[in-house]
Parts: sequence; structure tokens; C-alpha cells
Amino acid sequence: MLGKMGMKPYEIYEIRDLTHGEPDSFKISSFKLRLGDGKNFSFRPGQFVSLFLKPEDKLFRSYSIASSPLEDHLELMIEMINGRFTSQLAKMNEGDTIYVSEPRGAFVFEESSSAGSIFLAAGIGIAPFFSMLRYLKNKKEKNDIYLFYSIKHRDDIVNREELESFSENGLKIIYTVTRDPKSESWEGEYGRINTDMIKRHVKDFRGRTVYLCGGIKFVKDLVAELVAEGFKDEDIKRDIWGE
Repeated sequence: MLGKMGMKPYEIYEIRDLTHGEPDSFKISSFKLRLGDGKNFSFRPGQFVSLFLKPEDKLFRSYSIASSPLEDHLELMIEMINGRFTSQLAKMNEGDTIYVSEPRGAFVFEESSSAGSIFLAAGIGIAPFFSMLRYLKNKKEKNDIYLFYSIKHRDDIVNREELESFSENGLKIIYTVTRDPKSESWEGEYGRINTDMIKRHVKDFRGRTVYLCGGIKFVKDLVAELVAEGFKDEDIKRDIWGE
């Protein structure tokens, strides 16, 4: 299986919790990995890899890459749901070896888009957008991008300080919470992302490239709404969990 998947052994050099999780939110942890020879896989922002604890294992999980292709390491942001795979992953330590497949996937950032983009993320669906935004920052490029980021609770925002630093590269962020009660201190939106919310913030949204990443219902509901607004189904880029 190791050869068939194009896998390579990576050393875990940092494990860090990015969120701690409310009672109804699993925590998200960052795993930073590096090859022993200092090299890295070549990939495009938005792609994913499969992770194996042992090369002979049939048990594996796929995760979006959160690091930029121009960085010297691979970062995965993983929702630690205490499942069959993540319960074992949680026992790993810095210095341990883990096996990573070659990157793949068609959910990639198109740099040639001149009309601007809309990123729609739910929960850990933010991970591939970190890869795209870090890549643009590495290249010192400005892009007209709106990011709608849906989380259950305010404390579920991943790397908020870094995320907001991408405003220097043209990013506008709209947060929306789905479980927190309304509060005067919260400046974001409430409820699930929908086209009415998008239109309130993006007047020229119909001419933009749309990228979605999240669970099956989140993506399929939004695709249906966007198609009803005149978008072509094939022009909506999507990355769906559970399929």
C-alpha cells in the first residue's frame, strides 16, 4: 500500500491545540510534519492528503492541507472527534513518524480569476482556505476575496489573529455563529451561511468564483441556493466531507 499511495514517512515536529472545544464542539489540533530530507511534496493550495499511522494499515483518514506549497513543512488541521482514527492520533507525540500519501484533489485555488472569489467554510472546512491564503501571502499578492466562516461558537475560530492578518492581502472576513446566543459584543452574523447573507456583504457576488468546504448538507444546500441565483453547478468549486 505504501508504494501504491506514494506515501512517505514524515516526522511530527509540532502538535498544538488550535481550539479547545465547547461541550458540543470537538477541539481542532494542528499537526506540523516534515520529511527527514527537508523536502516536501509538491501540491496546489486546496488539495488533501491521506494520513496513515503505519504504512501497512488499511485504516487511514484524509485531511486538507493547511500549509502553503511555498512553506517547508506540511500542516494538517484536524478535528479531534475521538473516533477510531483520531483516538490513536491523539496518542502520538512530537518526534513520532507518520505516513502521508501524495497530495491530490481538484479543489484548488485558481490564480487566474480576475473577478474575485468567495470562500465559504464551515468548521474545519477552513483548513484548505488557510493553504490558499498563506500561499497568496507568501507570494505577496493581493486578491479580492470574501471569506464567510461558519462556526458553532466564537471560540471555535481557528487562528483568528493570523486569519485577520490576511486583510493585508485583500481578504474580507464575515464570521457567523450558529449556537451562541445573540450578544452586543459580537460583530458577526448569526445562523448558517446562505445566499441572502452573502448578498448583504458582496454586491457583485454573481461574477465571482465560489469555493465551498464543509459537511455534505452545508455544501449541497449552498450549491442549490447558488444555482437558483444563476450560478452554473460546474462553476462552483466544492470540497465535501463524508463523500
